[in-house]
Amino acid sequence: MKKKEIVNIEKPKHLLEDESAKPSMLINDISKLFRYRVRRESENAGVNHGNRMLLTELTHEDGVSQLSLVKKTRLSAPTVSIALTKLEADGLVKRETNPEDLRAVRVYITDKGREKDEYLRSICQNIEDIMLKGISDEEYKALISTLKKILSNLVEEEER
Repeated sequence: MKKKEIVNIEKPKHLLEDESAKPSMLINDISKLFRYRVRRESENAGVNHGNRMLLTELTHEDGVSQLSLVKKTRLSAPTVSIALTKLEADGLVKRETNPEDLRAVRVYITDKGREKDEYLRSICQNIEDIMLKGISDEEYKALISTLKKILSNLVEEEER
C-alpha cells in the first residue's frame, strides 16, 4: 500500500509573505499544490496518476500501441502494461489485436473510460477555477502573457 502523500502547506504560506520570493519559487509551489490536488482528487475518484495519464493520452489519440503510450507518458513498459490490465478490468479501455499485424495490439478508450476522463478533466477545471478566483480578465491575460514569455525563454535556452 502506498504511503499517503501529505503536502506541506507551510512553505507556500510563507512565500505569500516573503518579499524576496522569486517567480521560480512561486511557480514551483503553485505547480506542486496543483499536482497534489489533482492527484488526491483523482485517487479519490479511483484513478491513480499513471492511469489518468493513459486515459488522457487515449482521448487525444485512440487506438495506439502500448509502446506509443510508453513513449507519450514516459511511464515504463511494465507500468503501462499493469495499468492497462487494471483499466481494462475496470472497463475503461479495451485492447484489440491489429488485424493487419497480429503481433500488434491497439489500445482503445471505452465510453466508460471517456466518462471517467471527462470527470477527471472537471476535477482539473475545478482546481483551475480555485486558482483563478478573484483574478480579473485583464490580470488573467497579463498572467498568461507573462507565463508564455517565461516558458518561451526557457524553451529557447533549451534549444540552443
